Amino acid sequence: MASIDSNTSQRFWQQHITQWQESGLSQADYCRQQALHAHQFSYWKCKLLTVDKPVGLESAIGFAQVQVVTPVAASSAPGLSLPLQNDIQVTGITQDTMMLVKQLIEVLR
Repeated sequence: MASIDSNTSQRFWQQHITQWQESGLSQADYCRQQALHAHQFSYWKCKLLTVDKPVGLESAIGFAQVQVVTPVAASSAPGLSLPLQNDIQVTGITQDTMMLVKQLIEVLR
């Protein structure tokens, strides 16, 4: 019996949501005209309209495979390399030069 009531409620609210979308009224105005509780309308609107939403970016969050490639030229320079725009690259970054690199990046922003 509970599933019948649930299905009836779902059809009831789906019909009202469709009518509201076609009416051009604000949600509050539609609820006033139809004597509906705005909080119930909002609940069912969120529940029913999210069921049909396509899969978006939020469900694509996860791990990505990353492959680290070490260029041949990088093996001759000790430390890290930082590629910048216009094919500029800062190489030889070590713990000793980290503060200098930080200042350089702040100036380039």
